[in-house]
Amino acid sequence: STRKESSAASDVYKRQMHKSKWRRSAQAMKHSNAIVNAEDFWQYAGSRYGKGDVAPLAILLQDRHGVNVNILLLICWCIEHGFIINLPQLNAVINAVEASEHALKQHRLERKQAKPEDKQDANYPQALAKYNQLKDDELELEKAQQAIIVETVNSLGLASLPSGASSMSGVFNASIAALINGYKLREKQEARELISQLLKQLS
Repeated sequence: STRKESSAASDVYKRQMHKSKWRRSAQAMKHSNAIVNAEDFWQYAGSRYGKGDVAPLAILLQDRHGVNVNILLLICWCIEHGFIINLPQLNAVINAVEASEHALKQHRLERKQAKPEDKQDANYPQALAKYNQLKDDELELEKAQQAIIVETVNSLGLASLPSGASSMSGVFNASIAALINGYKLREKQEARELISQLLKQLS
């Protein structure tokens, strides 16, 4: 029943995303001063996620401390592109992806449960094909969530650092503080250390 619920949640979310595709496109056009588009952020996220130890550190923050990896990558994007996101703005992004995050968690659980282990099993090829399809579907859900993040960010009017300021300067600690406070990590030493290690991967 868990798999049926997971598939149903993913299917409903996909239908919702499909129905709202043109609405989101129209809304995006209203943001003439958009700071990023969905495709550029998708490419950025993929490149950073695969850099050094970013992926394992991000997964630890996700699994142990409930941090959304796409929002974590948004913080990285802000750092490297000279933008500042404050706590109210970050909370707006977190709230915007709440439904998509629920669908992703359900789908991620289904994908993990479907991973075939016994290569000698007669049904292994079919099980592997299903698992790979679930991985592809998960990527589509991730991409859809990123589109929501980008739409929300473009509507918020993020502040930018002064020209010539270092993106890793003390001025930018507001974005990192927003991440820590947004996910209530102030008293979680391990989480803060993981964030610190991840940010070092950007330099």
